[in-house]
Amino acid sequence: MNHLFAAAFLTVGLTGAPTTKPGEEYPKAIQVRATTLTQALAHRIHLNEGQYVRVKRLHLQYLNDRRELELSLVGAPAADRDAQMAAAQLSYEQALNDLLYPDQRVAYQQLRANFTAHRL
Repeated sequence: MNHLFAAAFLTVGLTGAPTTKPGEEYPKAIQVRATTLTQALAHRIHLNEGQYVRVKRLHLQYLNDRRELELSLVGAPAADRDAQMAAAQLSYEQALNDLLYPDQRVAYQQLRANFTAHRL
């Protein structure tokens, strides 16, 4: 499950789908990834129903923002791409942290630490 979570979370290959405008649905690929990511996270840190909906909405927005960043940064220097992607990641982490209860935050941090340790 960690691999599924990590793959869904870290996969960058979201280019090629048309961008969405406010009020439109997200591309199918983003919807599927957001659902997979949210289900994996809910399984590990036990989200309640309201949290599940808000976290899925956060995942949709984050994945869409990453895709748009990737498209807008084609040809940009690597340092600029890395800085903007890191800022998007930090924003996502802060928003997710705001949605979780303290015990869930601990479980999420342990999940991230285990993944990072496994990947090293």
